[in-house]
Amino acid sequence: MAEERVSLNDLQEGQSIETVLLLARKQMMTTKAGKPYGALRLADAGGEVEAKLWDQAEELLGPLCAGQVVRVTGRVQLYQGQPQLVLTSLAAEPNADPAQFVPKSPQDLGLLWARLGAIKQAVANKHLQRLVRAFFDDQDFRRAFERAPAAKSAHHAYLHGLLEHTVSVGEAALALAEHYPDLERDLLLCGALLHDLGKVEELTIGPPLDYTDAGRLEGHVVLGVRMLDARLAKLKGFPAGLAGHLRHLIVSHHGSEQFGSPQKPKLPEALALHLLDDLDAKLFMFRAAREANGEGHWSGFQRLLERHVYTGPTPWDESPADPAGETRKPGPDIPTLF
Repeated sequence: MAEERVSLNDLQEGQSIETVLLLARKQMMTTKAGKPYGALRLADAGGEVEAKLWDQAEELLGPLCAGQVVRVTGRVQLYQGQPQLVLTSLAAEPNADPAQFVPKSPQDLGLLWARLGAIKQAVANKHLQRLVRAFFDDQDFRRAFERAPAAKSAHHAYLHGLLEHTVSVGEAALALAEHYPDLERDLLLCGALLHDLGKVEELTIGPPLDYTDAGRLEGHVVLGVRMLDARLAKLKGFPAGLAGHLRHLIVSHHGSEQFGSPQKPKLPEALALHLLDDLDAKLFMFRAAREANGEGHWSGFQRLLERHVYTGPTPWDESPADPAGETRKPGPDIPTLF
């Protein structure tokens, strides 16, 4: 058998395995002949894989539930071009820590918090500064925010994902406010830091990562406004108009009703926040599509992006050499043609 803790990203057809994985999903099914079998989804920190348990399915799957760590043995086979595990045994592994099987942000956690701290310090308005501190100086909120993913699957769907996404949007907001000085910089920065705060209650890192009951019933926009109002109620003297504008940034940050916003952006800062939030999410999806690649130099069809993504070499990778024998690279001396 192969060594324990086999990475699901490295599975090879025909490979025999004995390892521990997270049981992300289980379902009892029946063959055409009426025989029960198990359809499972197993996970580690790097990804997930489908699995089938053809024998003793009821006996072995009955005591188990999603979110448990299990020891599995079996073999890798390809199904519709994707690796799949065909299991021969399956049992709970009670001494394993489920948190070790949850994917997490590739960025350094301490550095992410330092970057968020710099954005927080850049908020000069005394009322907005008090509000930001009321959230991020609260250790319970800070711990919950640190653990939360930014989405269930679309982007930053892993431990520390919400923190990573928020920092990225906040830093982009800083740059945009420099370019467009008419924007109310502090309102935009505060909105960037708090626009997704409802995801702390909408999503759970599990395992497995999924929606909470409140997340399914209300969603992070409603939850976020409620969390905001709870903090505002404790801040004496907070201007009502400023509170209303900040609420608007939260309720409109998805841009339209079609994408979950009760209102379209009606403030320039709300429009800027929506575009930055969408840009950060979409660029994450593009990067993921490029990394996953596909046949040739195009990704498979990306449902959320509604397109195939080019994954081939960039034009300057194939630039001809100049007369002196040196490869030319794009630079300020090379005009861009539109």
